[in-house]
Amino acid sequence: MTAQGQADEPPPVSRARRRFLLDLAGVACLAGCRTAQSTCPETDPVKPVEPVIVEAPVAAPVALPYAHLAGACEGVPAIARAEYEARIEQVRARLHDLKLAAIILEAGTDMLWLGGPRWGRSERALLLVIPARGEARLIAPAFEAGTLKARAGGLDFPLAPWDEHEDPHALALATLTASRGPIVVGSDTRGFVIEGLRRVAPGRGWSASTAVIEPSRRRKSPAELVILRRANEVTKRAIAAAATRAREGMHEHEFADEVSAALQAAGLRDTWVLPLFGPNAAFPHGTPQGRSLTDGDLVLVDTGGHLHGYASDITRTWAFGDPSRIDDRRRLAWNTVRTAQAAALATIRPGVRCAEVDAAARAVIKAAGFDGDYRQFTHRLGHGIGMQVHEPPYLVRDAEHRLEPGNTMSNEPGLYLPGEFGIRLEDIVAVTEHGAEVFGPLAESLERPFG
Repeated sequence: MTAQGQADEPPPVSRARRRFLLDLAGVACLAGCRTAQSTCPETDPVKPVEPVIVEAPVAAPVALPYAHLAGACEGVPAIARAEYEARIEQVRARLHDLKLAAIILEAGTDMLWLGGPRWGRSERALLLVIPARGEARLIAPAFEAGTLKARAGGLDFPLAPWDEHEDPHALALATLTASRGPIVVGSDTRGFVIEGLRRVAPGRGWSASTAVIEPSRRRKSPAELVILRRANEVTKRAIAAAATRAREGMHEHEFADEVSAALQAAGLRDTWVLPLFGPNAAFPHGTPQGRSLTDGDLVLVDTGGHLHGYASDITRTWAFGDPSRIDDRRRLAWNTVRTAQAAALATIRPGVRCAEVDAAARAVIKAAGFDGDYRQFTHRLGHGIGMQVHEPPYLVRDAEHRLEPGNTMSNEPGLYLPGEFGIRLEDIVAVTEHGAEVFGPLAESLERPFG
């Protein structure tokens, strides 16, 4: 689960952030000769190293707080060119089976998944045209050709440039003169692009690409699973490391700095952090003003980052201070959420409907005396994850999709009681041939929240 909005103005740079910038400089010096790939196999456990001591402009040396996480993402290769090429062929085969002429995609995740460039959207459309037969092409603004070449993704597609006075939609369709039949567009294509294509070829059949790309993206390849596994394992280590630096009076945004520092030290990129303290966690995405940490609070942290373009998304809730001081009601709620997560995990296997997994968790919540509907467990049980933090399939009531080996998703039951507390435990799960695999250790108890 990710935050849906941001405050109007970013918080001021905290002491934690300033400290991290100084620490990062030390890590950069120490890691300057480190290569992008490690020689250790992916199956080796990630081993921490001893904290590194650097000289600071004070009397005593200062230990870098997250130096032991450096290199945690190494040894995991990015997606290979051959896999991108195989994805293109999967798309062509599906176009052929569905009797479709082509697919046209805008810049975005589907284009990245197929080996295209990472590119921001604007009024100047960047389009990838993949015909059922023939060469795939990028339809791109001519003046961006150099930048596109420098940002080429897993595949270097031939470029069909258009000048500022030309119509990219017409150019895209001109590459398909030999292809007859309906065309599909990416499911996240903007309205003006769809209308531009329809204006040029009103007689063509048009539909969304869900049936062409989504089935393949849902079922992760072995290479994708390796990346997702490491990203989520490392995220758990980063949360546990940051938890040791929580202090009374620390504001939520200061603790976010700590978690972000740990994630980045471990090698994750494009990180995000949602820290919620005490009663503030009763709102799954918090409140704009935030809260400072008080002894006896429950701390909820929902966070993640990206490794080779693939996302992590982990939530932990733990006691700040002595866990034995947590009252019976909050302890019951925490244990109920943990038991609900276990019940959902036991339900996950090939052929099971997504709705059944959601129902298994809600049955535990209800049996414990809490509301099993949306009043206290306010959101779906989980979402798919891959190149996007949220993508199909979704573990939610009435979802008829049946799980398949290679599906990856969050398992994140929660309880939210406004004015009291919020508790959520979130782990990423992969569907295997016979059940499910959890990426990294589960939370065991309030006394052992990090496994």
